[in-house]
Amino acid sequence: MHIVKSLETLIQKLKQSDTSNHGKIIKNINIPLSDFEAYASWNDEGYTRNCICRTKECELILLCWNKGAATPIHGHDGQKCWVYQIEGQMTEVRYEKFESGNLFETNRMQLNPGKITFMNNAMGYHELVNDTDGRAMTLHAYILPIDSCEVYCEKEKGFKSKDMEYDTVEGNTLAEI
Repeated sequence: MHIVKSLETLIQKLKQSDTSNHGKIIKNINIPLSDFEAYASWNDEGYTRNCICRTKECELILLCWNKGAATPIHGHDGQKCWVYQIEGQMTEVRYEKFESGNLFETNRMQLNPGKITFMNNAMGYHELVNDTDGRAMTLHAYILPIDSCEVYCEKEKGFKSKDMEYDTVEGNTLAEI
């Protein structure tokens, strides 16, 4: 499999291939930061979810992280998820759930630029944390798209369903669409 060196090529390959090949394609990407800059948006609180491409088979979302931003602990609605670290450093923390409903940490790994990690519901839950001094960017590839997922609510000590939303779509703010 050839290395995918541009975001445009990645989108084209994903659209033209069967979903069974998407993982192989994503594992062979080496895309420069400059390809993502047109899709990046930032806010003062946490992180943004920027939809680059969405079809019935897949979804590519660029997450832009401010220092200290973190996702809640969450699942993936039965779908496969690859995370490609573009810029900065992140920590991925994985969890499993005891029968009692309590969570326990099973793994913690540092994500550096070029690193790809994979997650699905059979592997448990995870959270991503920008625990470095600067901003970070990650590309999330979902096979199939995710409209909602289980999110751990610390206050209620349990999971609840959360609808997924975008901050931008194809580089445009929602007000521009």
